Amino acid sequence: METESTRQTEGLLCQSCGMPVTDAELQGSDKEGNKTEEYCIYCYENGEFKQPDITLQEMTDLCAGYMVEEGMDEAAARQILGNSLPQLKRWSSGAGVS
Repeated sequence: METESTRQTEGLLCQSCGMPVTDAELQGSDKEGNKTEEYCIYCYENGEFKQPDITLQEMTDLCAGYMVEEGMDEAAARQILGNSLPQLKRWSSGAGVS
């Protein structure tokens, strides 16, 4: 039996950092504490970005570091992020951008 905490959210990407949101436990939350399918818990909690003033470049640097820790070449990570992050809601629509 699936519960909210075990429900698969296959195909969802955080619209701030691009991280795959593979289960409900990784989903951020709105002001009422409800799970959101737009952002992960590392970027968004209680209806607010955890790093509201982070720039696209700073997000790229942060995410590249995690991708390198996972074994990816830094240049490849930065290329992927450079192509994908600007397409995400936070960066393409101006939502949450300072």
